[in-house]
Amino acid sequence: MTSKSLLYNARIYTVAGPLVVDSMALRDDRVEAIGHSLHLEGEFRSYSRVNLNHKTVVPGFVDAHTHFFFFALSLGRVNLHELESLDACVKRIQKFARGLATGEWVVGEGYTPNRFRRIEPDRYLLDDVTGGRPAFVFSKDQHSAWVNSLALKMAGISPATPDPKGGRIERFADGIPSGILREAPAYQKVLNCIPDPPEKEINRRWALALEHAHKKGVTGVHSFDGPRGFTFMSGLAEKNRLGLRINYYAPARLLSTLRETGAGYGAGTDYFRLAGVKIFADGSLGSQTALCFNRYLGSKDNYGIEVTTVPEMRRLARSASRLGLPCAIHAIGDKAVANVLDALEGAPSLSARARHRIEHLQLVRRKDLLRLKRLGVVASAQPSHCPSDIGLVRSYWGARGADAYIFRTIIDKHIPMAFGSDAPIEPLDPIAGIAAAVRRAQPGSRDVFRPEQRITASEALFRFTVGPAIACGQEHCRGRLLPGYPADFVVLSEDITKVPPTRIYDVRVLATVLAGHVKYCHSSISRAGLLQTCQ
Repeated sequence: MTSKSLLYNARIYTVAGPLVVDSMALRDDRVEAIGHSLHLEGEFRSYSRVNLNHKTVVPGFVDAHTHFFFFALSLGRVNLHELESLDACVKRIQKFARGLATGEWVVGEGYTPNRFRRIEPDRYLLDDVTGGRPAFVFSKDQHSAWVNSLALKMAGISPATPDPKGGRIERFADGIPSGILREAPAYQKVLNCIPDPPEKEINRRWALALEHAHKKGVTGVHSFDGPRGFTFMSGLAEKNRLGLRINYYAPARLLSTLRETGAGYGAGTDYFRLAGVKIFADGSLGSQTALCFNRYLGSKDNYGIEVTTVPEMRRLARSASRLGLPCAIHAIGDKAVANVLDALEGAPSLSARARHRIEHLQLVRRKDLLRLKRLGVVASAQPSHCPSDIGLVRSYWGARGADAYIFRTIIDKHIPMAFGSDAPIEPLDPIAGIAAAVRRAQPGSRDVFRPEQRITASEALFRFTVGPAIACGQEHCRGRLLPGYPADFVVLSEDITKVPPTRIYDVRVLATVLAGHVKYCHSSISRAGLLQTCQ
């Protein structure tokens, strides 16, 4: 049976240029028509009517950089994100560990070492509070891991273990590993020892992650997850139970598997699609492993870590191109960004819609923007990192911070740009991301970072809707509210493009609709019977 609905008396941002309409007709899972006062036209007389009472409608938000499967798993781990001291972290870990079975892994994330007033976490602090259990705790940026002695032993990491290529094992003065492991090559052996939760528990956490995403107006994500995430998400997609539109970027180590299966660019379904491969060029700002041309302030010789060399990135890009796959390359420091551009200079050409991306692009030399534009590389940035990193930029990069988070400059140079959150590192919350791009300050703070780089809410909205579609080659069918496009949209409490910048954080999602089906509806409008016909 055909489902037909008509939304009217609204302010509907199509995000197709300046086009704003007041009504939209839906047929099944698609937008059928847009215009003004469509409810007065006889053509739509038989449609179920939904009076939105002047509410604002925008396309469904798409987060262009998440680790969504990992985000779901994180909902069952000890969370240290908001804690300001090492002592508070240790106490929370101890409380969490007491609720676990004997021998069960203590897994957590979110500790922020720059808050610890020069006190360094180490293996022995974890030994004292984990009750003989192995422990692995990610830093907030997830480029460092804090592990205890049992975890090191289980992974075979000893004083004789050399630093792996692209990683670093921090050590005490006597050479004994301290329990801090920098970058995946260093901590992967420990991570491999941690068993997956039972399938029932993973499903429970996935449901919680979906619920959160829908409450935040998210109808799609680009997800950078490993093989376990790929298996889980593709399995849900086969059963039509995914709950989001997901463009998946596979880790480069899966290239051989993709070749064997013949999976190429765009393979998949409307809900789960292969969009590219992920490569790491460097580390992160918080862990002081982002690769830079200049040393970190306060250090003698730390320029960051080169996780993947230019020749290796070039080789991976060639290998991916045989499947038509673009590369999404993590690069935070200015040297890493330059290295990525060097690697892509000679990369094989791809189809018109397949686009290479640089993920994060936090520090970039102005002269490299010219190459970024010439090569057609998408700038994939996460605005919420900007206010979170103000102190770190000033402490570690100093005056070079003038080239950090330069959203205004990138947009003015007409470089394609997509916004995301990097969830779970920053909250999955596009409205918070829009506010961060517009204000460049923490909520309630007057400390604005480089105000000349602020952008408008309309520009930020574009990069949470159309921008991700451009990044994954779907701008012809995603990201806008136009006839033929999916009925993926969000109803907002206020016009996010009109409220003062300081009040963007207060804009609420009232409803989230995916493919014409209501995934979330706030009580303030469900009581009035709005959107009931979209069920």
